[in-house]
Amino acid sequence: MFYIKDQKNIIELLFPDAGEYNLILESIGNFAEKELLPAAKRVDQEEIFPRQNLEKIVNQGIMAMPFPEDYHGLGLPHPVYIAAIEMLAKACANTALQVSIQGMVCEGIRLFGDNRQKNELLKEKGLVEGRSLASFALTEPCCGSDAKSIQTKAELSGNIYVLNGTKTLITSAAEADIILVFARTDKGISSFLVPGGTPGFTVARVIQKLGFRGHKLSEIHLENCKVARENLLGEDGRGLDYAKQILNAGRMTIAAIAVGIAQAAYEKSLLYSQERTAFGQSISGFQLIQEKLADMATEINAARLLTYYAAHLRDKGKDSVSEVSQAKLFATEMALRVCDNAIQIHGGYGYTDEYDVHRHWRDARLLTIAEGTSEILRLLIAHVSLKQT
Repeated sequence: MFYIKDQKNIIELLFPDAGEYNLILESIGNFAEKELLPAAKRVDQEEIFPRQNLEKIVNQGIMAMPFPEDYHGLGLPHPVYIAAIEMLAKACANTALQVSIQGMVCEGIRLFGDNRQKNELLKEKGLVEGRSLASFALTEPCCGSDAKSIQTKAELSGNIYVLNGTKTLITSAAEADIILVFARTDKGISSFLVPGGTPGFTVARVIQKLGFRGHKLSEIHLENCKVARENLLGEDGRGLDYAKQILNAGRMTIAAIAVGIAQAAYEKSLLYSQERTAFGQSISGFQLIQEKLADMATEINAARLLTYYAAHLRDKGKDSVSEVSQAKLFATEMALRVCDNAIQIHGGYGYTDEYDVHRHWRDARLLTIAEGTSEILRLLIAHVSLKQT
C-alpha cells in the first residue's frame, strides 16, 4: 500500500479521530501509485513537464488541501497535506515539486494579497486548485541566498510599474500562468504578480541541470515589462519580509518531498536486497547491507516526524520558523544519504538507467539548495535559538 503504516501512525497520533483523513490519504496513495508512478522515469529521461499529472491532481483536490474553502480549498490540516505531498514525491518528484511551488505562491497571495487578488487569482483563475500554474522568481545572477541584494528594478510610472532586470534558476517560468517576481522600488524590495506572456517578460534560455528534469530551469529577462499597479502584492517595500514567510511555507513542502524521494529509494533497495544473490545467498542477509537498510529506515522516519510536527505547529498558529527549518535541513540531507546508500546497495546497477535509482539521488541533490541552502538554514536555526535564550 502506497500510504504506509509509518505515515498512518503519525496522522493517528496527531488526530485521534483520523478515519476520514486516512481514507483521503489511502485514496491519494492509490492514485499516485496507479496514475503517477508508471510515467515518472519517462518524465525524467525525456524531460517532460508533468502537465498531464498536474491536470489529474486537480481532480484529486491535492493542491487545494490546505487552503480555506472561501478560495475553493478543502480546509484540511497541514499534516494531511504534507502526507499527500510525500506520496506524490515517492511516485513522481517532478509532479510534487510543482505542487510545492504552487502552494508557496498561493500562500503568499493568501497572506499578503488584497481581496481582488485573492478572489481573482486564488478562486476565479484556480491557482488554489491548480487550474492555473504559478512560478516564483527571486534569484538573480548576482545573488541567491543574499536576496536583499537583488538588482531587478521596478519604476512606477502613473499606474504602471516598469520592470527591468534578470532572474535566473527559475523553475518552470515558461509553463506558469502567474509568476511572483521580486524587484527593487524606491521603497525597497517589492513583489509583483506578473501574468505569463506579459510583453517584456522573456524566458531567455533554459539551463541544463542534474535532476528534476521534468522542470525547465530558466533565465528570465525583464525588459520594460509593464505590470499594472494593482498587481503589486501587498505593500511597496515589504517584499523581502514576504519572501521570508513564503519560503518558510515552501521549506515544509520541500522537506516532505525529500522524505518521499528517500522512501522511494529505500523501498527499491529493500526489494533489490531480497532479490539479489551473491556468494550463494540473498544480499539482504549480509550485515553491512542490513546496517544500511536500518539506518535508511531510521533516518526517514526521523525526518518524517520532524516534518509532520512542523506542519502540526503551523496549524496551531505557533511560530514554527525554527522547526520548519530543522525539518527541511534534516530531511533534505537525509534524502541524499539514503539515496546514496540506495545506489551502493544496487552496486553497478545503481549507476545505470535501467534500475532508475540514481534518479532519486539526482532529484534529492537539489533539495539541500532550493528554498534555503543547508548553510543558511543552520544560521537561521542558530539565530532563533540564541534569540530565545
